[in-house]
Amino acid sequence: QEFTAAGGPAADWAAQYQQQQHAAAQRGRDPAQGWADEFADVPHEWAAEFEEMKRGNPDWAMENVWDQIESEGAQLRDAERSHYRFTDPNPYLGRKDALEVGRDLFRRGVLSEAALALEAAVRADAKLVEGWRLLGTVHAENDDDRQAIAAMTKANEADPHNLEVLLSLGVSHTNELDQDEAVGHMRSWLREQPRFRAIEAEHAAALGPGGVDTPASVLELFKRAATAAPRDADVHAVLGVLAHLCRDYDAAVDAFNQALNINPQDYSMWNKLGATQANSARSADAMAAYQRALDLKPNYVRAWCNMGIAFANQGKYADSVAYYVRALSLNPQAESAWGYLRISLGCAGRIELMEAVDRKDLE
Repeated sequence: QEFTAAGGPAADWAAQYQQQQHAAAQRGRDPAQGWADEFADVPHEWAAEFEEMKRGNPDWAMENVWDQIESEGAQLRDAERSHYRFTDPNPYLGRKDALEVGRDLFRRGVLSEAALALEAAVRADAKLVEGWRLLGTVHAENDDDRQAIAAMTKANEADPHNLEVLLSLGVSHTNELDQDEAVGHMRSWLREQPRFRAIEAEHAAALGPGGVDTPASVLELFKRAATAAPRDADVHAVLGVLAHLCRDYDAAVDAFNQALNINPQDYSMWNKLGATQANSARSADAMAAYQRALDLKPNYVRAWCNMGIAFANQGKYADSVAYYVRALSLNPQAESAWGYLRISLGCAGRIELMEAVDRKDLE
């Protein structure tokens, strides 16, 4: 009676339904069976309609819904990766020498200011590859791989053939555990160099149409590249990154040491070596490698953070605090460092300092 009391079309529909029920009962027929009979042919009708759609559009019939969902998800992830968050206000906006100022600040290790100057440069010219590349490097050294990836992606869009950008994207995606993106950029780095194209083409042929790369398969590819170019530090660096992805830490340490034998002044390589040693429970060796990185670049935020982690991994939480604080004094936006600091303070029993961490107050 609820529908009939309401009046209008609903009441008419309810009355009609009651009449049908009454008529069916008069004929001695079960109303429920009548409904069942009415819908008995529906699945067949749907199947016939689907077959008709297939005949009219074969491509539609072959489409995999899950592939479409994954494709849309990948597009969203790509859009997020390329979304760079600018800082406002920015005192360098409007300066024609913003790129040069940013480059000079980067060389002097004043990374937060360098980022502002470089942001001003790329806001004036969105296709400025060198500005985006340097900006990505600044964020990578400031322990912010998401912003690094966003900046490097912009650089890659402006110049898909830039080797430094491709290599940096491979490393940053490794840090973010994006294996597919990492190996894709590393293969692109190899393919863009004429001396490695034959090796890369053989790898692609062996993989076959639709073949999927893995860190292990690309590692084998770069082993061949290292044989062809044994004095190329970058090739050994990629070997180390790929071995790290495969959790073959001994092989990664060997590769990074090979790269450092060729270029011992590469502070970022010392940091990579230290991180790999730390992951293989060699904290003392890791700390020595981080110290070499800091000797070469005292304002290297990532190495300061990693040194703190090395102390914490040995249970020396009170000692680790000073390193996190140093990192945060250089880059207060390093969210991961605030997290590490909170953990060490808790483990060291310094609960009274937690409110200061919540306020992001280093004083």
